[in-house]
Amino acid sequence: MLEVLREFREKLDNIMCKAFGRRIVLYGYGRTGRFLDWYAEYYHGIQVDFIITDDWSPAIPYSLPYFRDSLFDFNYKDVKDSIVWLALPGNAEARKKCEEHGLEYYDFAEIIYGDRLVASEDDYATVFTRRKSGIHDVQFVEYLECFYNCNFVTAVERKYLIDGGNLTSARYAISAQREIFPILDNCHVLPGEEDAILDFGCGKGGAMLTFLDYGFKNVGGVEYTAELYDVAVQNFQNLGIPTSPTAGKGVSLLCGDAAKLTDVLDVYNWFYFFDPFGRPVFEPVIENIRASYQRKPREIHIISINPRFHDVIESSGIFTLTGQFCGATRQKVVNVYKAKA
Repeated sequence: MLEVLREFREKLDNIMCKAFGRRIVLYGYGRTGRFLDWYAEYYHGIQVDFIITDDWSPAIPYSLPYFRDSLFDFNYKDVKDSIVWLALPGNAEARKKCEEHGLEYYDFAEIIYGDRLVASEDDYATVFTRRKSGIHDVQFVEYLECFYNCNFVTAVERKYLIDGGNLTSARYAISAQREIFPILDNCHVLPGEEDAILDFGCGKGGAMLTFLDYGFKNVGGVEYTAELYDVAVQNFQNLGIPTSPTAGKGVSLLCGDAAKLTDVLDVYNWFYFFDPFGRPVFEPVIENIRASYQRKPREIHIISINPRFHDVIESSGIFTLTGQFCGATRQKVVNVYKAKA
């Protein structure tokens, strides 16, 4: 667990542990609501009984326990004796509703952020340095943006990246614990002292930070777009996490063409791809990993999210598809490959 997230987790845990043996109403199901729903079950085995939402678009799966806030008028299944987790940051109407019904509630955003709930916009920021403005959601990375002046959340559109997106297949967007932890769980990862993972197209370093939080001691990242690389370096500096020029020693960041990485690959046994670039780059990257395996035979794993180039990995001749599942990511398909020593 990352020390910089300890206080954040303690605040969450202190609230959630009060819910054991009680019914839980999750009031709001945006970014904060989905995070709280995941965190409660992942860390405490707590499942939400009712979800209050005003989003009734056709895309909402009715299989989840969705209700309107009129639920409080019915006392359905003793709902008036439940604990309400407010997951609508800065929403005074939700607080008022709870108070009118005499409900015990906890406003997570207020407890986490206090008077820092609203972030102001930087008029001089570029598309790369701009941080999220407005009301903070309850999320790991937003907490770090608020209290450590980091920059993870704001997406960077494809048109601003190198060659207008020729070397990258998608825009930059954050991947964090709620998405990555379940993927690593499905891979049965138990990071040891010698394990090292490399993120291809690491962007601002969000996935690398998650790998550290999961237990990896040695984490690397390569990013082609210099402006994103600079943000990643600054993020780790702000968090007090030292970076090293030596791969496989703590946190290592590289700025350059992933297709040209050769010997540096030898220190890694986990490789992470979240659809970072197109086939012209992906093919030489996999070839370089194959060459690394031949130089240094070892058990290697590849995690490929949105695996459009499955054929490239299989044609390398050393990898076997060992896992395929859906993750809580923007693209749900995850392939896991393994090469045995």
